[in-house]
Amino acid sequence: MPRITQLIAPQKIEIKEIECLSAGPGEAIIEVQHAGVCGTDLALFHGDYPVPLPHVCGHEFTGRVKNVGNGVDTKWVGKTVTAEINNTCLAYGKTTLCTACKKGVPSHCQTRTVTGIINHDGAFADEVKVAAGTLHEIPSNVDPLIATLTEPLAAALQTFEMSPIEKNETLVVLGPGRLGILVIFAASLKGIKTIAVSRSETKRNRAIQFGAEHTFTPDNAIEEIKNKTEGLGADMVIDTTGNPGGITQALKLVRPQGTISCKTTCGLPATGLDMTQLVVDEIRLQGSRCGPFKPALKIIQSHQQKLKSLISSIRPLEETQTALESASKENKVVLNMRID
Repeated sequence: MPRITQLIAPQKIEIKEIECLSAGPGEAIIEVQHAGVCGTDLALFHGDYPVPLPHVCGHEFTGRVKNVGNGVDTKWVGKTVTAEINNTCLAYGKTTLCTACKKGVPSHCQTRTVTGIINHDGAFADEVKVAAGTLHEIPSNVDPLIATLTEPLAAALQTFEMSPIEKNETLVVLGPGRLGILVIFAASLKGIKTIAVSRSETKRNRAIQFGAEHTFTPDNAIEEIKNKTEGLGADMVIDTTGNPGGITQALKLVRPQGTISCKTTCGLPATGLDMTQLVVDEIRLQGSRCGPFKPALKIIQSHQQKLKSLISSIRPLEETQTALESASKENKVVLNMRID
């Protein structure tokens, strides 16, 4: 029988056997191979991002399609895939669409569920059910383990879809952790000169390896970034700290009429935000979330070994509790559901 790992209380995981999942119309059942732990999973685990319990986390995953429901092409069965996280009107193949899907913003579908996050059990399990329209086949020459990075890399790419930046402008990434390092890597592929800010020497060194031009600690970041921008500040600051205070730090580094890109989803509110500076300096705040999977998979296909180095440990499903406990201190923990 397939197993699921349920979050039954903050910081408490329970493993449970269930009946095999069945696919409804427009759905696919995936036998999970690998599932990555991200900052949102940790926010759910710690209770900072409250959801109804019990809940199965996990939205960065790869696996093989086991079966599909009515209306889904059976060619998917047996394919190795990953999946977008938003189960929407379009993804289910519905004929009647909500207003958001009609307007071309399906990631904000008004009836959506979000795999592993909102009203939809996730991939920290032997099987996961998703809307078939979310599926993306993983190329045969791509390691499914590395392909667990597709969703966060797509989110990194979305940063620049929502907030374009020119090569001659200065970009600062706060918190080069699980997501931040992928943002730096995506920026480097675009030829953007990037500065990383972190207290961790290990993270600063890794940021250089993944394309950052300079790195600073938070203690000297303001002075150094001002020096490098003739006293003005960075054109764009991306907050990937995973901390609600990251946006306050970003306000100290961004130039007037610059952009702060918000990527933190820790579930906690930002307090003490200086609205006067935000208004007077005419600073643009831009959130960005889910991104394009196809270009993310192409990047992974071309840079597998480099990206594989970001995966710090691989744990069996039985160790989900300890994996989540240690993931705050590691770069990227991946759960391995089965050994083929």
